[in-house]
Amino acid sequence: MSIKFKEWNLGGKLIFISTILAILSLFMSWVDAGIVRASGFQQQGYLFLVLYIYPVYKLLKGTKLNKLIGLICSTLSVIGSIAFLSSKSVDLMGTTVNAAGTGLYLFIIASIMLTVGIIQYKVIQVKNVENKI
Repeated sequence: MSIKFKEWNLGGKLIFISTILAILSLFMSWVDAGIVRASGFQQQGYLFLVLYIYPVYKLLKGTKLNKLIGLICSTLSVIGSIAFLSSKSVDLMGTTVNAAGTGLYLFIIASIMLTVGIIQYKVIQVKNVENKI
């Protein structure tokens, strides 16, 4: 397994970038209620990263990705993160307030990017050319 960013097509690059963004989002606030903040790690957002394993593994191995399995993973990531977002709505003095932080929104965007990347992903075969003298 190796990172061959220049050799990947748009789909491969989107899968890789979305994974990096998802990991970075865990360090940001997923819950922000003014005086109370919690990062993605504190909210156990790292559990969503399990859904990124299959596409990233196939990308780094340079092998064909089963699009159905990849789309199931990415769709579950989008749905799960949006469900998590909606669970952060709280009623305060008769007003509904959403306490979701920027990290959670970044994770949702990364999950959508992952879905697009899986749709666009194709394995590019690089031919090794040997110089014959």
